[in-house]
Amino acid sequence: MKDIQKLVESVKTSTGKWYEKQTEEVQKFLNAIEDLVKEGQDVNSVKIADILEDEYGVKITAVSVRSWLKELKKR
Repeated sequence: MKDIQKLVESVKTSTGKWYEKQTEEVQKFLNAIEDLVKEGQDVNSVKIADILEDEYGVKITAVSVRSWLKELKKR
């Protein structure tokens, strides 16, 4: 018999933004990217997503990274 409660819990999404819930090491990388953006440098969201997955094991889409970058530029 299936554990319905366990299945229901598994589909709930956590609140908060992906970049706010990272390890210290990942946060250092994201802070460095943020500094580049604040300096007016163009950055590649696909490459950032690839680095996050390959180097830090963080699976995030380039679209999510692009949304974060747009948010940074508005600040």
